[in-house]
Amino acid sequence: MAVASLEVSCAACGARLIIATTRRTARCPYCDSPSVVDRPATEDRPDPIFAIGFAVDRDQARSALRAYLQHRRWAPGALRRATADKVEGVYLPSYLYSAVASSGFTAQIGENYTELQFDPKRKRMRRVTKTELRSLRGGHRCYVADRFVTASQGVANSELEAVEPFDPGDLRRYGPALVSGWVSEEPSLGREACLELARAEARDGVRVRLVGFMPGDSHHSLQCTTDLTDEALDLVLLPVWVCSVRWRHDRPPVRLLVNGQTGAVGGEIPVSWAKIAAAVGAGLALAGLGALIGVLLGWFG
Repeated sequence: MAVASLEVSCAACGARLIIATTRRTARCPYCDSPSVVDRPATEDRPDPIFAIGFAVDRDQARSALRAYLQHRRWAPGALRRATADKVEGVYLPSYLYSAVASSGFTAQIGENYTELQFDPKRKRMRRVTKTELRSLRGGHRCYVADRFVTASQGVANSELEAVEPFDPGDLRRYGPALVSGWVSEEPSLGREACLELARAEARDGVRVRLVGFMPGDSHHSLQCTTDLTDEALDLVLLPVWVCSVRWRHDRPPVRLLVNGQTGAVGGEIPVSWAKIAAAVGAGLALAGLGALIGVLLGWFG
């Protein structure tokens, strides 16, 4: 499938460059000068409003990746020893979402109390804890802020979540100089699709808040419906280091992301079933040995 492209002129040497429309930035192969594409904004490809600059450099990202791989106990050995050869810094398009969340909820609340009961075996009174259930119905209203969702078809929202959070306190007004010299991706997910992702995240966050809001000693059967109003959705660029780790010629590379603000690493790591089987086998062997020792002590004790 052909990738759409456009032609830009290098401001330093005048060379005509052909770049993919998915890129906002380019670097001239003749004079190494960075360029930022100037194109009209559209509904699905608006201009960024904010951006967070890189605070983690390439060497720090590589160190974080090595540490992350080495601490994956159940990963294949070849992957844990692999090196991050190519690590590229990318300004990832995402949307920053905020809204007012108004929820109605119902739940069963458990209140614990103790009773004295006679224990016929021990022939004495003992304290027994019981739970009284009560129905609770109510409302909850809060402000949902600083939710980031991906605007890239190349990076799933789950991958972005794996390296969050990003500190919105470091947001700066977007300007071409901020991304000049870096790879900066254009949004490839439509605004409506990103809005639905953000709403789903917001409702999940509200439910977590409600769980902490529940009174009593326990609760169950929590049901809630949440309406979102006064929504805001701004396109922002997030700093991310992207790395593809090749560890076997017959397996696809493992892609990892590093948060360019905090250094947090995330990615889906395959597991070594041989390691897991060996650990299970060792555990069963130890359990069997313990049982055998118990039997022998019973015989000769």
